[in-house]
Amino acid sequence: MNRTRAPAWGFAGLAAASFVLIVLGASVRAHGAGLACPDWPLCFGELVPTFDMWVAFEWSHRLLAGTVVLGLAALTLSVWRKREVLTPVKRPLILAWCLLVTQVVLGGLTVLLRLAPWTVTAHLLVGTSFCLVLLWTARDLFELGHAADPERLPVSLSTRILLALTALLLLAQVTLGGLVSSHAAGLACASFPTCDGHSLAPSFTGLMGLHVIHRLCAYALFVSYLALAWLTRRAGRMGQLARSGMRLVLLQIGIGALNVLLTLPVEVTALHSALAAGLVLITGLVVRESVYARSEVPSLRHASKEALEIG
Repeated sequence: MNRTRAPAWGFAGLAAASFVLIVLGASVRAHGAGLACPDWPLCFGELVPTFDMWVAFEWSHRLLAGTVVLGLAALTLSVWRKREVLTPVKRPLILAWCLLVTQVVLGGLTVLLRLAPWTVTAHLLVGTSFCLVLLWTARDLFELGHAADPERLPVSLSTRILLALTALLLLAQVTLGGLVSSHAAGLACASFPTCDGHSLAPSFTGLMGLHVIHRLCAYALFVSYLALAWLTRRAGRMGQLARSGMRLVLLQIGIGALNVLLTLPVEVTALHSALAAGLVLITGLVVRESVYARSEVPSLRHASKEALEIG
Protein backbone atom coordinates (compact mmCIF):
# COMPACT_ATOMS: atom_id res chain seq x y z
CA MET A 1 0.00 0.00 0.00
CA ASN A 2 1.25 3.49 -0.84
CA ARG A 3 2.42 4.98 2.46
CA THR A 4 2.13 8.58 1.29
CA ARG A 5 -1.45 8.36 0.03
CA ALA A 6 -3.22 8.80 3.37
CA PRO A 7 -1.14 11.81 4.53
CA ALA A 8 -1.40 13.31 1.02
CA TRP A 9 -5.18 13.19 1.21
CA GLY A 10 -4.99 14.53 4.76
CA PHE A 11 -3.05 17.60 3.65
CA ALA A 12 -5.35 18.04 0.65
CA GLY A 13 -8.41 17.86 2.89
CA LEU A 14 -6.98 20.45 5.29
CA ALA A 15 -6.12 22.69 2.33
CA ALA A 16 -9.75 22.45 1.16
CA ALA A 17 -11.02 23.23 4.67
CA SER A 18 -8.72 26.24 4.99
CA PHE A 19 -9.89 27.47 1.55
CA VAL A 20 -13.50 27.26 2.75
CA LEU A 21 -12.40 29.12 5.88
CA ILE A 22 -10.99 31.95 3.74
CA VAL A 23 -14.24 32.22 1.77
CA LEU A 24 -16.30 32.08 4.96
CA GLY A 25 -14.15 34.85 6.42
CA ALA A 26 -14.88 36.95 3.34
CA SER A 27 -18.60 36.31 3.83
CA VAL A 28 -18.31 37.38 7.47
CA ARG A 29 -16.75 40.69 6.35
CA ALA A 30 -19.26 41.16 3.53
CA HIS A 31 -22.17 40.71 5.94
CA GLY A 32 -20.64 43.16 8.40
CA ALA A 33 -20.40 40.40 11.01
CA GLY A 34 -16.72 40.75 11.89
CA LEU A 35 -17.60 42.00 15.37
CA ALA A 36 -20.78 39.97 15.84
CA CYS A 37 -18.82 38.27 18.62
CA PRO A 38 -17.29 41.31 20.36
CA ASP A 39 -14.87 39.31 22.51
CA TRP A 40 -12.32 36.55 21.92
CA PRO A 41 -11.81 33.60 22.21
CA LEU A 42 -15.35 33.29 23.62
CA CYS A 43 -18.43 34.92 22.12
CA PHE A 44 -20.33 37.14 24.56
CA GLY A 45 -18.42 35.29 27.23
CA GLU A 46 -19.85 31.94 26.17
CA LEU A 47 -18.49 28.99 24.25
CA VAL A 48 -21.84 28.56 22.46
CA PRO A 49 -23.71 31.89 22.38
CA THR A 50 -27.27 32.77 21.48
CA PHE A 51 -27.43 32.96 17.71
CA ASP A 52 -28.72 35.43 15.21
CA MET A 53 -27.59 35.49 11.56
CA TRP A 54 -24.50 37.63 12.20
CA VAL A 55 -23.37 35.75 15.28
CA ALA A 56 -23.89 32.48 13.40
CA PHE A 57 -21.58 33.68 10.61
CA GLU A 58 -18.80 34.72 12.97
CA TRP A 59 -19.17 31.74 15.33
CA SER A 60 -19.16 29.23 12.45
CA HIS A 61 -15.98 30.86 11.17
CA ARG A 62 -14.35 30.31 14.56
CA LEU A 63 -15.69 26.75 14.73
CA LEU A 64 -14.21 25.85 11.35
CA ALA A 65 -10.90 27.47 12.36
CA GLY A 66 -10.83 25.30 15.47
CA THR A 67 -11.55 22.23 13.35
CA VAL A 68 -8.59 23.05 11.12
CA VAL A 69 -6.34 23.36 14.19
CA LEU A 70 -7.47 19.96 15.45
CA GLY A 71 -7.11 18.48 11.97
CA LEU A 72 -3.52 19.67 11.64
CA ALA A 73 -2.74 18.33 15.11
CA ALA A 74 -4.15 14.90 14.21
CA LEU A 75 -2.30 14.87 10.89
CA THR A 76 0.96 15.85 12.61
CA LEU A 77 0.66 12.98 15.11
CA SER A 78 -0.16 10.57 12.30
CA VAL A 79 2.86 11.59 10.22
CA TRP A 80 5.18 11.66 13.22
CA ARG A 81 4.54 7.97 13.80
CA LYS A 82 5.63 7.16 10.24
CA ARG A 83 9.27 8.12 10.28
CA GLU A 84 9.71 7.17 6.64
CA VAL A 85 7.04 9.72 5.64
CA LEU A 86 8.23 12.45 7.99
CA THR A 87 11.28 13.50 5.93
CA PRO A 88 9.45 15.26 3.07
CA VAL A 89 6.87 16.94 5.33
CA LYS A 90 8.84 17.94 8.43
CA ARG A 91 9.76 21.45 7.27
CA PRO A 92 6.36 22.18 5.69
CA LEU A 93 4.69 21.01 8.91
CA ILE A 94 6.80 23.36 11.00
CA LEU A 95 6.01 26.22 8.61
CA ALA A 96 2.30 25.33 8.66
CA TRP A 97 2.23 25.41 12.46
CA CYS A 98 4.04 28.76 12.55
CA LEU A 99 1.53 30.22 10.10
CA LEU A 100 -1.42 28.70 11.96
CA VAL A 101 -0.34 30.05 15.33
CA THR A 102 0.22 33.48 13.75
CA GLN A 103 -3.21 33.25 12.12
CA VAL A 104 -4.92 32.44 15.42
CA VAL A 105 -3.22 35.42 17.10
CA LEU A 106 -4.19 37.70 14.21
CA GLY A 107 -7.78 36.45 14.42
CA GLY A 108 -7.92 37.43 18.07
CA LEU A 109 -6.30 40.81 17.40
CA THR A 110 -8.75 41.48 14.57
CA VAL A 111 -11.60 41.29 17.09
CA LEU A 112 -9.85 42.93 20.04
CA LEU A 113 -8.59 45.84 17.89
CA ARG A 114 -12.04 46.31 16.34
CA LEU A 115 -11.17 45.29 12.76
CA ALA A 116 -8.02 47.40 12.46
CA PRO A 117 -7.13 47.37 8.73
CA TRP A 118 -3.63 45.98 9.27
CA THR A 119 -4.98 43.00 11.23
CA VAL A 120 -7.66 42.23 8.64
CA THR A 121 -5.13 42.38 5.79
CA ALA A 122 -2.49 40.35 7.65
CA HIS A 123 -5.15 37.79 8.60
CA LEU A 124 -5.99 37.35 4.92
CA LEU A 125 -2.36 37.04 3.79
CA VAL A 126 -1.33 34.54 6.48
CA GLY A 127 -4.48 32.45 6.02
CA THR A 128 -3.90 32.19 2.27
CA SER A 129 -0.23 31.33 2.80
CA PHE A 130 -1.24 28.57 5.23
CA CYS A 131 -3.60 27.09 2.63
CA LEU A 132 -0.86 27.19 -0.01
CA VAL A 133 1.65 25.37 2.25
CA LEU A 134 -0.89 22.59 2.81
CA LEU A 135 -1.65 22.26 -0.90
CA TRP A 136 2.06 22.31 -1.86
CA THR A 137 2.78 19.55 0.67
CA ALA A 138 -0.15 17.48 -0.57
CA ARG A 139 1.17 17.69 -4.13
CA ASP A 140 4.65 16.64 -2.95
CA LEU A 141 3.25 13.58 -1.22
CA PHE A 142 1.06 12.58 -4.15
CA GLU A 143 4.08 12.75 -6.45
CA LEU A 144 6.22 10.76 -4.04
CA GLY A 145 3.62 8.02 -4.21
CA HIS A 146 4.19 7.52 -7.93
CA ALA A 147 6.95 5.22 -9.14
CA ALA A 148 8.15 7.67 -11.81
CA ASP A 149 8.97 11.34 -11.25
CA PRO A 150 6.86 13.78 -13.28
CA GLU A 151 8.56 15.09 -16.39
CA ARG A 152 9.51 18.75 -16.03
CA LEU A 153 11.02 20.72 -18.88
CA PRO A 154 13.85 23.23 -18.23
CA VAL A 155 12.70 26.73 -17.31
CA SER A 156 14.58 29.71 -18.73
CA LEU A 157 15.96 32.53 -16.62
CA SER A 158 13.61 35.04 -18.29
CA THR A 159 10.63 32.85 -17.36
CA ARG A 160 11.80 32.64 -13.75
CA ILE A 161 12.21 36.42 -13.57
CA LEU A 162 8.75 36.97 -15.05
CA LEU A 163 7.27 34.43 -12.64
CA ALA A 164 8.89 36.23 -9.69
CA LEU A 165 7.44 39.53 -10.95
CA THR A 166 4.01 37.92 -11.34
CA ALA A 167 4.14 36.51 -7.82
CA LEU A 168 5.15 39.91 -6.40
CA LEU A 169 2.34 41.62 -8.30
CA LEU A 170 -0.10 39.07 -6.92
CA LEU A 171 1.17 39.63 -3.37
CA ALA A 172 0.70 43.37 -3.85
CA GLN A 173 -2.76 42.84 -5.34
CA VAL A 174 -4.00 40.61 -2.51
CA THR A 175 -2.61 43.09 0.03
CA LEU A 176 -4.34 45.96 -1.75
CA GLY A 177 -7.56 43.97 -1.87
CA GLY A 178 -7.41 43.43 1.87
CA LEU A 179 -6.79 47.14 2.44
CA VAL A 180 -9.63 48.14 0.11
CA SER A 181 -11.99 45.83 1.99
CA SER A 182 -10.84 46.78 5.49
CA HIS A 183 -11.00 50.52 4.68
CA ALA A 184 -14.48 50.13 3.11
CA ALA A 185 -13.10 51.56 -0.14
CA GLY A 186 -14.92 49.16 -2.44
CA LEU A 187 -17.08 51.94 -3.87
CA ALA A 188 -14.48 54.73 -3.74
CA CYS A 189 -14.57 54.32 -7.52
CA ALA A 190 -18.27 53.98 -8.33
CA SER A 191 -18.03 53.19 -12.06
CA PHE A 192 -16.13 50.87 -14.38
CA PRO A 193 -13.81 50.89 -16.33
CA THR A 194 -13.31 54.52 -15.33
CA CYS A 195 -13.19 55.44 -11.67
CA ASP A 196 -15.47 58.47 -11.63
CA GLY A 197 -17.09 58.27 -15.05
CA HIS A 198 -14.32 60.32 -16.70
CA SER A 199 -10.85 59.05 -15.76
CA LEU A 200 -9.19 55.74 -15.02
CA ALA A 201 -7.11 57.36 -12.28
CA PRO A 202 -8.54 60.67 -11.09
CA SER A 203 -6.53 60.48 -7.86
CA PHE A 204 -3.80 58.46 -6.20
CA THR A 205 -4.54 59.66 -2.67
CA GLY A 206 -7.06 58.69 -0.03
CA LEU A 207 -9.58 55.90 -0.45
CA MET A 208 -10.05 56.64 -4.14
CA GLY A 209 -6.31 56.38 -4.67
CA LEU A 210 -6.24 53.03 -2.85
CA HIS A 211 -9.01 51.72 -5.10
CA VAL A 212 -7.33 53.07 -8.26
CA ILE A 213 -4.00 51.43 -7.40
CA HIS A 214 -5.84 48.16 -6.74
CA ARG A 215 -7.36 48.30 -10.24
CA LEU A 216 -4.12 49.26 -11.96
CA CYS A 217 -2.27 46.46 -10.19
CA ALA A 218 -4.93 44.02 -11.46
CA TYR A 219 -4.30 45.15 -15.05
CA ALA A 220 -0.54 44.81 -14.58
CA LEU A 221 -1.03 41.34 -13.12
CA PHE A 222 -3.06 40.27 -16.14
CA VAL A 223 -0.38 41.53 -18.57
CA SER A 224 2.29 39.73 -16.55
CA TYR A 225 0.31 36.49 -16.50
CA LEU A 226 -0.42 36.81 -20.22
CA ALA A 227 3.31 37.01 -20.93
CA LEU A 228 3.99 34.12 -18.53
CA ALA A 229 1.39 31.95 -20.26
CA TRP A 230 3.06 32.69 -23.60
CA LEU A 231 6.57 31.90 -22.37
CA THR A 232 5.46 28.63 -20.78
CA ARG A 233 3.14 27.53 -23.61
CA ARG A 234 5.35 24.46 -24.25
CA ALA A 235 6.29 23.83 -20.61
CA GLY A 236 3.83 21.04 -19.88
CA ARG A 237 2.08 21.24 -16.51
CA MET A 238 3.68 24.59 -15.69
CA GLY A 239 2.23 26.06 -18.86
CA GLN A 240 -1.21 24.62 -18.12
CA LEU A 241 -1.17 26.19 -14.66
CA ALA A 242 0.02 29.53 -16.04
CA ARG A 243 -2.82 29.59 -18.56
CA SER A 244 -5.29 28.78 -15.80
CA GLY A 245 -3.87 31.63 -13.75
CA MET A 246 -4.17 34.04 -16.68
CA ARG A 247 -7.84 33.11 -17.19
CA LEU A 248 -8.51 33.45 -13.48
CA VAL A 249 -7.03 36.97 -13.40
CA LEU A 250 -9.28 37.97 -16.29
CA LEU A 251 -12.31 36.48 -14.54
CA GLN A 252 -11.31 38.21 -11.32
CA ILE A 253 -11.22 41.59 -13.09
CA GLY A 254 -14.71 40.92 -14.44
CA ILE A 255 -16.03 39.95 -11.00
CA GLY A 256 -14.39 43.05 -9.52
CA ALA A 257 -16.16 45.21 -12.09
CA LEU A 258 -19.46 43.47 -11.30
CA ASN A 259 -18.86 44.07 -7.61
CA VAL A 260 -18.67 47.81 -8.23
CA LEU A 261 -21.54 48.03 -10.72
CA LEU A 262 -23.85 46.06 -8.41
CA THR A 263 -22.67 48.05 -5.33
CA LEU A 264 -20.95 45.24 -3.43
CA PRO A 265 -23.52 42.42 -3.13
CA VAL A 266 -22.30 39.97 -0.51
CA GLU A 267 -22.35 36.99 -2.88
CA VAL A 268 -20.17 38.73 -5.47
CA THR A 269 -17.83 40.04 -2.77
CA ALA A 270 -17.36 36.53 -1.39
CA LEU A 271 -16.76 35.16 -4.91
CA HIS A 272 -14.17 37.89 -5.50
CA SER A 273 -12.31 36.77 -2.37
CA ALA A 274 -12.59 33.10 -3.30
CA LEU A 275 -11.13 33.74 -6.76
CA ALA A 276 -8.28 35.73 -5.22
CA ALA A 277 -7.44 32.83 -2.91
CA GLY A 278 -7.68 30.42 -5.84
CA LEU A 279 -5.29 32.58 -7.84
CA VAL A 280 -2.76 32.50 -4.99
CA LEU A 281 -2.95 28.70 -4.94
CA ILE A 282 -2.52 28.37 -8.71
CA THR A 283 0.40 30.81 -8.69
CA GLY A 284 1.97 28.87 -5.84
CA LEU A 285 1.72 25.70 -7.90
CA VAL A 286 3.35 27.45 -10.86
CA VAL A 287 6.19 28.51 -8.56
CA ARG A 288 6.43 24.92 -7.32
CA GLU A 289 6.85 23.63 -10.88
CA SER A 290 9.58 26.21 -11.47
CA VAL A 291 11.39 25.34 -8.24
CA TYR A 292 11.41 21.62 -8.95
CA ALA A 293 12.47 22.17 -12.56
CA ARG A 294 15.55 24.07 -11.38
CA SER A 295 17.23 20.79 -10.48
CA GLU A 296 15.65 18.11 -12.60
CA VAL A 297 14.73 15.94 -9.59
CA PRO A 298 15.17 17.50 -6.13
CA SER A 299 17.44 15.50 -3.85
CA LEU A 300 14.73 15.59 -1.18
CA ARG A 301 12.50 13.51 -3.43
CA HIS A 302 15.24 10.86 -3.87
CA ALA A 303 15.90 10.77 -0.12
CA SER A 304 12.18 10.47 0.61
CA LYS A 305 11.67 7.64 -1.86
CA GLU A 306 14.66 5.77 -0.49
CA ALA A 307 13.25 6.14 3.01
CA LEU A 308 9.90 4.82 1.81
CA GLU A 309 11.56 1.81 0.19
CA ILE A 310 13.67 1.04 3.27
CA GLY A 311 10.67 1.54 5.56
